[in-house]
Amino acid sequence: MKKTLLILLLAAAALTAVAREYADSAVWQGMNLKLDLGMPVLTLAQSGGRVMNYEAALNVRLVNRIYPTIELGYGQADCSAAGGAFFGRGGYGRVGLDLSALKKSSKDYLLLVGLRLGTAVQGCDLQTVRVTDPYWQRYTVRDYPHFVRADVWGEIVLGVQVKVYKSFHMGWYARMRFLFTRKEDGKPTAWYIPGYGYRQDSAFGINYYVGWKF
Repeated sequence: MKKTLLILLLAAAALTAVAREYADSAVWQGMNLKLDLGMPVLTLAQSGGRVMNYEAALNVRLVNRIYPTIELGYGQADCSAAGGAFFGRGGYGRVGLDLSALKKSSKDYLLLVGLRLGTAVQGCDLQTVRVTDPYWQRYTVRDYPHFVRADVWGEIVLGVQVKVYKSFHMGWYARMRFLFTRKEDGKPTAWYIPGYGYRQDSAFGINYYVGWKF
């Protein structure tokens, strides 16, 4: 136990020394914590309260122009229609990289382009879903209770970040998403995918956020 504690303390000291060294160099130039305000409002307005989505992001500024990024969120959807009912809720994450597109990069005003790889895992319920027989062209009604669905997609993003006051900044991201996981015969799919949107081959999204620089 004492040896393990000593190793952990030495590792923490080493990481602290490395962080300080990078903090004083041209490689490490701080990080930004962002909270999305646009997606919750848009999803609630578009869905009439049936869909909710919450998201936060963290990126690191390296060598003045490179921004490794991680985005985490939670979403849920409850929808009832003539074709059935869907209930789903779960978390999602995206990892990616942004690059400053301005020739003269500034810490106060940024134009960013980047890529993301996203995945979502959610628990779902499908009720009274019509399943059509391809040969007889007849349908039966089925329920798919308590199944877990995982989806993966890619994104192309364009963003703007503007300094408002000291370490406080605001901005937005426009996203073009492409779904990698397709429908499989005989297996249920999700009507709504947290972090992606309604299930379709491609989707457009936008985030409006506030952030703090550290």
